[in-house]
Amino acid sequence: MNDVILIDPLRSTVETAAGPLPTLEISLPGTPHGIVLLFCESGTLERDATERMNELAADGYDTLAVETSDPVLDVVPSLLQRAAARGWSSEQVAVVGIGTGGRAALLVAATHELAAAVSLSAPLHGDPVPDRPVRTPWLGMFGADDAAAPADDVRRLAATVGASDVFIEVVRYPAVGPDFHALVDDGVNYAASFDAWQRTTEWLNARVAPRLSPLAVAWRSRQAETATS
Repeated sequence: MNDVILIDPLRSTVETAAGPLPTLEISLPGTPHGIVLLFCESGTLERDATERMNELAADGYDTLAVETSDPVLDVVPSLLQRAAARGWSSEQVAVVGIGTGGRAALLVAATHELAAAVSLSAPLHGDPVPDRPVRTPWLGMFGADDAAAPADDVRRLAATVGASDVFIEVVRYPAVGPDFHALVDDGVNYAASFDAWQRTTEWLNARVAPRLSPLAVAWRSRQAETATS
């Protein structure tokens, strides 16, 4: 997004069970499509989040970005409360995570019923990695040359979450490593990053329930009045 004027996110904190958590927020005017909780790797919030948040804003999404914390599930209720305070219900909330944030998004998908979840380059070594089906439709994308997500581990994870009652999809990109999601001047990596973000936005657009426009709200109100008159 070079040479493009970016929205400067609002910097604030949210009180969680693990203590105050720094956040970046973009709240769009008009009628946004939904809200994305964006989980970033530790140390990357100020460096990387703004560009991703603006890309999501271009597709009509509010965003609330945080760095992954340990344990991540302790902070999720507070983030959902912040989203609810802005008028978003669970079917309008998606989670997107990159790197360790991708593992956080997977954990959230396994424990919460939301609209959609996407994990990019989630490391699968160590704990915690879900060992049960997910409750939120989940898209997981991995680089085939990522040592933290070897093929056997990806296959085991795909088999585990494949038993879910919700739709899941797992994608492995050949000849790229854990940074495949970053736009760099390399043909293979650039193609993988472009495809991954396209899949991300399509996954969200297909599953996040849009907020009703003011005209739609007024129409529903008139219909309800007609039905009771």
